[in-house]
Amino acid sequence: MSWIITGREAGPADPYIGNVSLLLHGDGANGSTTIVDSSPSPKTVTVFGDAQISTAQSKFGGSSLVFDGTGDYVEAASSAEFALGTGDFTLELWYYHISGTDTGICANNSGASAGINFTVTPFSNFRAYIGTSGFNIFDSSSGPTASTWQHLALVRSSGALTLYIDGTAAGTADWTGVNAGNTATFSVGSAFGNARFSNAYIDDFRLTKGIARYTANFTPPTAPFPEVLG
Repeated sequence: MSWIITGREAGPADPYIGNVSLLLHGDGANGSTTIVDSSPSPKTVTVFGDAQISTAQSKFGGSSLVFDGTGDYVEAASSAEFALGTGDFTLELWYYHISGTDTGICANNSGASAGINFTVTPFSNFRAYIGTSGFNIFDSSSGPTASTWQHLALVRSSGALTLYIDGTAAGTADWTGVNAGNTATFSVGSAFGNARFSNAYIDDFRLTKGIARYTANFTPPTAPFPEVLG
């Protein structure tokens, strides 16, 4: 196994880095609105509302992205890398819930009929939707724990979509449909056409296209996601 030092801490290299579509470490100075995509093909990330980098909370690196629940989100520019098709994918992040229900965590092709919307529901669990019509794939067996960092991983493997919370499967359902069109944008901190917003900190957000990184319960990462090939 090869190892790297990225300026944050040492960690194993990523054998699937070439499949990473979006990688947001949330690193930077407190209050900064410069959000860097560290994926192999960096996308322009635009900030909306009061979304910014905060040093008040972090899982790694001393800072994270913060959203106040009232119009805050960041959006990566349209890319074919966000059109997940019918294949495998892994969407994962560290999530620190502050407050609120019926909030959006992230979405690709937000607002479109084939985009995935990952949310916190009014019933205080997590939900994966497809499209604005609100086709509910599943509700998780548990929801966010306030003021606690939780690792969330939404994984599609061979047509089965599973949510892992802190490495433990908490909801699953068959879903073989097409996810987003030829190109799509990707929003973090919001969902449903940027109509539902997180009141949360988000750290180390990573989207991997074509790879199901987790197919059984696992131990969550203990270091920032690496940026080099294993």
